[in-house]
Amino acid sequence: MVKVVLFDLGNVLVNLGETTKLNAMLASHDNEKEAWLKWLASPSVKAFDTGKITLTDFAVSLVKEVSGDKADSVRIKHFCDEFIAWPKGLFDGALELVDSVKPHIHKGILSNTNAAHWPRLMQEMKLADKFDSYFASHHLGFAKPDIAIYQRVLDRLNVRPEEILFIDDNQINIDAAHSLGMQAHKVKGVIEAKAVLSDYNLIN
Repeated sequence: MVKVVLFDLGNVLVNLGETTKLNAMLASHDNEKEAWLKWLASPSVKAFDTGKITLTDFAVSLVKEVSGDKADSVRIKHFCDEFIAWPKGLFDGALELVDSVKPHIHKGILSNTNAAHWPRLMQEMKLADKFDSYFASHHLGFAKPDIAIYQRVLDRLNVRPEEILFIDDNQINIDAAHSLGMQAHKVKGVIEAKAVLSDYNLIN
């Protein structure tokens, strides 16, 4: 029996747009799957998403990592501005989907995010107070797909792994959840997320 639903944010509830934006930051031309694997494997991304470096340091580090260049201040400012604006907003129906989860089910966020995006997600996109638990990578000091972040969730919620349903847009994160015994499904967008929740009879 599922007691907890954990939502990833990017590309599940939050629209991150086309892969071209991701590729631009990575100086690559990969398909969506390859680009995300490269992003999740980046030491610069991991350091920022786990709260260890500032946005400016992240910009400097990632530009050097992907291109070998030492970017000037104009390029760094442009990168930071573009990065902050990356999440386009919630997918249509995202808040309605969250609200439709049955009241006895614990709702949580499990997301790789950062100090630059968190205020937009919580205030601008009105995700604050919509969930019972917020597991954000930059607050926890761990990022998906590291097993440690999932273990932290289990410890804090004090439930068995099989009592959690986790939905995420990256298979590598789903595989990590499965390795601990969680129920987990890869989805993209609200329509696919709603279909999974409906299959588990978790929404009104």
